[in-house]
Amino acid sequence: MIELRGTGFETSSDEIIQRILKRIALEISSEPSLFILEKYRDVFKEVNFREGFTRTGREIGLNKNPFLRELNKADVFEKEIVLSTHLEEHKEKVKFIGLFCEGEPLGLLTFPTKSKVKGSLGSWIKELEMALHYSIKRSLEEESYRRLKLVSRLTSVLETETDSEELVYRSLEIAREMLRVRWIFFLERLDTSFHLRAAIGEGTSPLRGIEMSISDEQLDALSRERLFVSAKKSDLSSVIFTEEVSVGSFIAVPLLVEGMVVGLIVAADREEVEGEFRAYKHLDREDLKMLDDMSRRMAVAISRLRLTSRLEMEVRKLRQLGKKHEELISEQKEQLFKLSVLHKITEAMKRSLDRERIIRILLMGATHSSGLKFDRAIFFRVDNARSVLVEESKMLSKSRENSDRSVYSDLARYLQDVSFEESSNDENESRALISYPGNIILERVVLRKKIVHVTPEMLRLRGEELALLNRIIGSDEYLIVPVSGEEEVLGILIIDNSDSGKRISNADTEILGLLADSTGVALELTENYERIVQMAESLEKEKNLSNYYRRFVSSILQSLESAIIVCSVEGKITEVNRTAEFLLDVNRNDIIGKSIQSMNLKLDGIIELLFDAMRIGETITLTDQHFNAFGDKYFDVQITPLREERRKKLTGVILSLDEITRRRKLEQELKSREKLAALGEMSAKVAHEIRNPITIIGGFVKRILASSDREKTREYAKILMEELRRLDSIVGEVLEASRRRSVTTDEKFDLVSITREILAGFEEKAVQESVKLVLYSRKDEIEYYGNKDRIKQVIINLVQNAIEASESDGEVRITIQEEDDSINFSVWNGGRTIPEETLKRIFEPFFTTKTFGTGLGLSICKKIVEEHGGEISASSGSGGTNFTFRLPTRRVGRFDLEKKEC
Repeated sequence: MIELRGTGFETSSDEIIQRILKRIALEISSEPSLFILEKYRDVFKEVNFREGFTRTGREIGLNKNPFLRELNKADVFEKEIVLSTHLEEHKEKVKFIGLFCEGEPLGLLTFPTKSKVKGSLGSWIKELEMALHYSIKRSLEEESYRRLKLVSRLTSVLETETDSEELVYRSLEIAREMLRVRWIFFLERLDTSFHLRAAIGEGTSPLRGIEMSISDEQLDALSRERLFVSAKKSDLSSVIFTEEVSVGSFIAVPLLVEGMVVGLIVAADREEVEGEFRAYKHLDREDLKMLDDMSRRMAVAISRLRLTSRLEMEVRKLRQLGKKHEELISEQKEQLFKLSVLHKITEAMKRSLDRERIIRILLMGATHSSGLKFDRAIFFRVDNARSVLVEESKMLSKSRENSDRSVYSDLARYLQDVSFEESSNDENESRALISYPGNIILERVVLRKKIVHVTPEMLRLRGEELALLNRIIGSDEYLIVPVSGEEEVLGILIIDNSDSGKRISNADTEILGLLADSTGVALELTENYERIVQMAESLEKEKNLSNYYRRFVSSILQSLESAIIVCSVEGKITEVNRTAEFLLDVNRNDIIGKSIQSMNLKLDGIIELLFDAMRIGETITLTDQHFNAFGDKYFDVQITPLREERRKKLTGVILSLDEITRRRKLEQELKSREKLAALGEMSAKVAHEIRNPITIIGGFVKRILASSDREKTREYAKILMEELRRLDSIVGEVLEASRRRSVTTDEKFDLVSITREILAGFEEKAVQESVKLVLYSRKDEIEYYGNKDRIKQVIINLVQNAIEASESDGEVRITIQEEDDSINFSVWNGGRTIPEETLKRIFEPFFTTKTFGTGLGLSICKKIVEEHGGEISASSGSGGTNFTFRLPTRRVGRFDLEKKEC
């Protein structure tokens, strides 16, 4: 309730507004309606002052009545206005006056259109505007004062509370009182869901449950906007609140701690307070702003508590680290001292080449008070022949205490001098023997070269394996360290502190490992000293033997009949034999060290091949080579790369020239005889083939002479012409087979096209023989560069043979396939299988299984295909007979062919 003071009487603002409205009603002779502006919703809400400050539920929206936004003075207007209630929306024509204060809209005064507006109404409107402005301002001031005191309480809680859960609960209590809500909740986020952690309020809780899920979109909106105002029917309200308990309005604010959403604060249902001048009872943006500010301050306080907790933990850690650091410093000092001692012991062992002295230096350095300060050290030698450990020497820390070291400033010199003394171990004292095969602990040390730290716990678990060793050592903690050379363990060192009871640390283990390694190296050097001397003597013998072999190889090289020239990778001549001297007409001493290029006139064309052989690293062999400088002599030339046997590194090249002049003459004579024999065989076969047509021709010539019938004479003439063509074919095949390879005229042509032409020419013959011709090709056009007529001759021969070999109703399949670097052409027929013996000779000249024929057709095909750099083959089986020839698409040049023949 707001009161006006100053004239000696007290009157509430509600009564003043009610009195002004009654006066206005008398002026206009009708009841006016007062609407107060709710800014953030852009609506005018009707308030009834006649029955106290109550809300009627009617409202005028600015969105539905946009012309109301343009009101800027208290004039009387008459228009049709859209009025809304909770149940309906309708239009009504009224008169209205806008209420303003200092240019800001306060509300709207409406009255029926029949009302009469008098001139004195303006003064009452002014009083109404002042009363409304005063009431609203006074209500806001009192609310701000009340909230200021609550903020002070909140500040005290946030600054003094040390428990985060108590801080949240007490902050929520203050927030509920500040916002005047019936319920306030805190939902803590755990993974993808929210769990109820605090609930303050009266009556039945409207929450749906103690655990709920909020979608990522809704959570992103909360994180981005930080504020959320919801009516009863919003999407978020259906997730948070149950339908059994009515919630008029609520606000939700995320609690963001260090950039992460850790929870959600929800305040629901604002309670009405008597005397509060407020046109609406739901939560508004000021409430949202207040709750958001509280959430931010709570987040800062929680961050402060977390930071304080982390700082306290870090302080504890720092104190612990400081203590450990001091311990580490002490340990480091001790280890530095022991490392210095280790260096001195190692230096003393390096100066000795006697095994007994090295072991005494090891044991003294490990047990002396100026050394590593262990109580006892025992050394066992590994006897690999018997697979046992033999106790060789031991030393106690007290056994050297009385030794005078006052005259020594250097521990290494002291250990070296004392090691010359006789060992205190009794020679007659029995030596302990321990077998290590089958013992897991000792095998780990001897065979795997691992250090074993025996502890009371290990003795309890591995008592059987350590029983014999424990009887010798008599301690519950000791270290077994392998003393190993480069390949095997030479002995083991056992260290303990049984008298002092001091524990053996990891650092001690590392230092003893280094000491054992140094001892192993020293022992191995000592044991290998004589072996090194023997090796030196052996190397000297090997050197002498190598020189002998070198002279022996040189003698063999000089005795060879082949001319041998050896060159380095730089092309310098490093060796020649006597045969090469005689052939080149030079003196060995004159050309050794000179460039092989100096022999270029005599070895024309060979010098470049020497460097090619070195470049490719392979042997090059040439036969029947003629050099102008050597007259009518011929040579076989071999160029072989020279490599080191161990490193496989190329060190030069060997040129070998074998004279083959006499052998070549014999081979040529043999070839001439073979040609004469082949010519005789060919003549016999050709004579046999020619004799048959000649016999037929002679017979029919006699018939023509004896016959007077012109029809028969004409028939005989046709037969004579056929036999003459047969003779011409035989002569042509013989000439083709005997023809030498000549330069062919090549051209680009379509292999598929000429095949189709050939098949068209054989169509009539195929029909007569009842054979089907089929062509398979993935491409309609396959270009090839070669002699078109010669290739055509090959295809004609293969197709004709296939037709003749096929049975009635058979099939001949021609397949052309182009690959990356070649063209494959195959002719298949389903005739009788060709025997394996026949297949081997089928491409030989004059070989045939036909009654008629020279046997040159397939031989000529093979010759033509090979002229084009290709190859031809035949196969036969139960699936039919197939002839295939392959033509390379990249033809080999003439020079390469000639080189290949050589």
